[in-house]
Amino acid sequence: MPSTKSADLHLHTTFSDGTDSPERVVELARQAGLSAIAITDHDNVEAIPIARTVAAGFGIELIPGIEMSASAEGEEVHVLGFLFDPGHPGLSRHLQEQQARRVERVHEMVKRLARVGVRIDAEEVFRVAGPGTVGRPHVARVLLAHGYITSLSEAFAKYIGPDNPGFVPGSPLAPAQVIRVIREAGGVPVLAHPVYLKRDALIAGFVKEGLAGLEAYHSGHNPDMVRHYVQLADQLKLLKTGGSDYHGNAKEGLPVGAVKVPYALVEALKQWQAATVR
Repeated sequence: MPSTKSADLHLHTTFSDGTDSPERVVELARQAGLSAIAITDHDNVEAIPIARTVAAGFGIELIPGIEMSASAEGEEVHVLGFLFDPGHPGLSRHLQEQQARRVERVHEMVKRLARVGVRIDAEEVFRVAGPGTVGRPHVARVLLAHGYITSLSEAFAKYIGPDNPGFVPGSPLAPAQVIRVIREAGGVPVLAHPVYLKRDALIAGFVKEGLAGLEAYHSGHNPDMVRHYVQLADQLKLLKTGGSDYHGNAKEGLPVGAVKVPYALVEALKQWQAATVR
């Protein structure tokens, strides 16, 4: 009899740009009847030990996860990592460097916004972010608080999305560098939400650089897109993952567990890791 176990492999907490604590995200996963989850905060692994303890109490498997930023041919690229060692020295160094870049990025965004008459304080953005990874959603929340926008989505459409006056790329690193960091930490690198990349032609190059999987199932993918990316993953011999990309109230999106994938996809990630990581 086939397994009915399911997983949501793309969730964010207050340690990056989500609005729910790791404990609350795990509780929502329990309510959704999930057997396994991956918390994939941006450039941050601090939620993992907190969530693991809570998940164990509910009988939910917590898979180490992360979402890391890169750039390719002027496009922002997000790479998910799964099943890595959160304490790996190379990964820790990379995350420290990326956190510093993110702080610099906020200061630059504030400068660019000021040039078009939008005046906010970088320190307020850092206070909103709290102890976690600072990012554009925190800038959006400050813009909303000061009345420059009427919704968080408007911030991205008008001020801080690509081609807008306050946009600053998230990371200058090539995907190959991020893929290497994940693999050296024993993890499985997967391209996040390819629909947002909008450049399918780039993906084959990422595969040559060590990419192992594609997030075919995502809250931003309609059924036609899901079919397309499932076919592309099969064509490129990539693993398939998926998840809701839950951020709480930080941005519009689906709830935890709204995008579920069969547990067989988790098993496939583990099999790839066992066969590849030495």
